[in-house]
Amino acid sequence: MRTIKTLPAICAAALCAFILAPSARANQINGSIGFGASGVSVNSLTLSTATWFAVPSPFITVESGTYSGVPTSTTVAFNGFTFSGPSEVTGVTPLWSFTVGSTTYSFNATSVSSFFNAGLNQWDIGGAGTAIETGFDNTPGTWNVNLSQSGSTFVFDSSAAAAPAPDGGSTVTLLGASFIGLVTLGRKSR
Repeated sequence: MRTIKTLPAICAAALCAFILAPSARANQINGSIGFGASGVSVNSLTLSTATWFAVPSPFITVESGTYSGVPTSTTVAFNGFTFSGPSEVTGVTPLWSFTVGSTTYSFNATSVSSFFNAGLNQWDIGGAGTAIETGFDNTPGTWNVNLSQSGSTFVFDSSAAAAPAPDGGSTVTLLGASFIGLVTLGRKSR
């Protein structure tokens, strides 16, 4: 019988510890960054038959979220790759990277898909990947490249967004209900 009386007190202490404990939140990347470039090289005179591209000197054109404050026009190292045909890659590590001060930013493409839009004479290439930044946790994200006008322009966008953190509300509710049930059970056994 003694255990049933002390069980509610133990549950109450555990509930208080759970609620009052500092939450361990991940430091994830949120936001997007875009690059532009001119003079992109493709391996075909006709864009529709191109299977490979290289970007000589991409630079940052737009940034938001965690990337805010990165100076526009910052030069980026971008790894071109085979995006169509028998040698198509499944991932590129790193797809892009750059350093500002002591902070290094990069993105690893973990998947690659491509589609040629004949109406726009443009390749749409993109996929999923992982955003990496000094001081932050690696964060899942997406990326997209548009190659148009036979490689004369290059538009890139990469977005990273942390998965929503669980609110803990359902866990607290469940613990509270358990506590009330145990207290009720303890009272009935007296």
